[in-house]
Amino acid sequence: MDKVNNFELGIIGCGNMAKAILSGIFSSGFLKPHQVTAYDVNPETAAATEYEFNIRMAGDLTNLTLNTAKLLVSVKPKDVGAVTDSIKNVFAPGKNTIISIAAGVPAGFYEKKLNAKAPVIRVMPNTPVLVNKGIAVISKGKYADKEDLEFAVKVFAGLGEYVIVDEKLQNAATAISGSGPAYFFLIFKLLVEAACDLGIKIEDANKLVLDTMEGSAEMLKKFNSDAGHLIKMVASPGGTTEAALDIFMKKQLDKIIKAAVNGAFNRAEKIQDKILHGD
Repeated sequence: MDKVNNFELGIIGCGNMAKAILSGIFSSGFLKPHQVTAYDVNPETAAATEYEFNIRMAGDLTNLTLNTAKLLVSVKPKDVGAVTDSIKNVFAPGKNTIISIAAGVPAGFYEKKLNAKAPVIRVMPNTPVLVNKGIAVISKGKYADKEDLEFAVKVFAGLGEYVIVDEKLQNAATAISGSGPAYFFLIFKLLVEAACDLGIKIEDANKLVLDTMEGSAEMLKKFNSDAGHLIKMVASPGGTTEAALDIFMKKQLDKIIKAAVNGAFNRAEKIQDKILHGD
C-alpha cells in the first residue's frame, strides 16, 4: 500500500515535553529527523526547534495535518480547542491519528470536535521524562487500533517506562504518576529542612536525602516493590526508625496521603468534565 502521508509524526507545540519526546525518539532510533515535522505558534520557538533537531517545521496546522500520519498534540489544555478548530476540516480518520499529551483532555473531546470516529491515543507522561526516567500512562480511544497504540508505545519507550490502561483510569493515574513527582519533591524538601534543623549543613543534607531516596527506590525494584518487608528490614523494635514511624501513624500520615491523592483525582475529573462538556 502506498503511503498516504509524507511524515510519520507531526508535533503540535514545541515546549519542553515535545523536545524531550524528540530527543527520545531520535536517541532510540525509532524515527529519523526526516520522518518528523512540527509546528509551533511562536516563530522563535519553531526556529529554535528546527535548528536543534534538524526537522522540518510546517507553516500551518492544515499543512501539517495533510502531510502527517500521527499528530502529537503537545499544547496546554486551554489551547487544544484552537488546535482542533484549525485542523477539523482536513483531519481524516484512516489517514490521521491523534496522540494527545494535553493533561485532562479525553479522547471524547477529539471525537466530538474532529470526527465521531477520530482515532485517539491519550498519554499522560510525567516530568521525569525530561531526564529519560519518566513513566507514560497510555490509553487507546475507542476508534484507535493496535497499530496506533504500538506507535505511541514506541514514541514514549525512549523516555523511560510506560503502562497501558483503560482510559477511564487516566485521571487516577494522573493523581499518582502525573502529580507524583511533586509529592516526592515535597518529601525531599521537608527531610532536608529537618536535617538542617538538626545541625546538618545544607549540602550534606541534600546529599543524604537524595542518595537515600535513590537507594530506597533501587531496593524497591530489587525486592519487587514489597515495601512492607523493606520497612521491617529498617525498623528494629524499639529503635529510632520505629519511633519515627509511630509518629507518622499517630499523625495519620496514611490518611493524609490518601486524601491528597483523592484531591488530585477529583480535580482531574472536574477539569476533564469541563473540557468535555463546558461550564
